[in-house]
Amino acid sequence: MRLIVRRAFGVAAFASLVAGAVALFTHGRGAEVLDGWLLAMGAVLLLALFRVARLRAPRAVSPLDQALNRMRPPVPAPPELALERDITLSRAIGFHFHMRLRPVLREIASHRLRTGYGVDLDREPVRARELVPARAWAVVDPDLRPPDDRLAPGPSVAEIAAVVEDLERI
Repeated sequence: MRLIVRRAFGVAAFASLVAGAVALFTHGRGAEVLDGWLLAMGAVLLLALFRVARLRAPRAVSPLDQALNRMRPPVPAPPELALERDITLSRAIGFHFHMRLRPVLREIASHRLRTGYGVDLDREPVRARELVPARAWAVVDPDLRPPDDRLAPGPSVAEIAAVVEDLERI
C-alpha cells in the first residue's frame, strides 16, 4: 500500500511540475492549465483509490471465472504418465507396443549408436546389429514388421526392462 501512495505522490508531483511550467511559459491560458491540473490530480487520486480497493478486496472467484475454469480442457498428463500408460497398453496389446513403445526404444538405440560409435541405425543396420545385443535387436530392428495378430499380448514389463537395460549398455 505504501508503494501505491508513493507512486501517486510521484505522479502528482510530476503533473504539478508540468502544469507549473506550462502556466509559466504560456500567457492567458491559466484557466485551461488549472483545469488540466485538476483533472490530472483527480485521475491520480481515483487510480490510487482503485488500486488500494483492489488490494484490500477479498479474493473471491466470480461465477464467470468458475464457468471458464470448467470449460478449459484438462491439463495433459506429464510425459512420465503417458509413458507408463504406453507400457501398460503395450503389455496388453502387441500392436500398441510395435506402434508406440518400439519407436521410443528405437530412438534410444539410434541415439546411443550415433553418439557412442558413429553408427546410424537405419543406414548401417549390419554394423548396428553387431553392436546391439540380440534381445534389444529383436525390438529395434529396422526391418521388423508389425505383428500379424494385432490383439495378441505384448511383452511383459520384465522383458521391456531387459531391453532397456541392453540399450543402456550400448
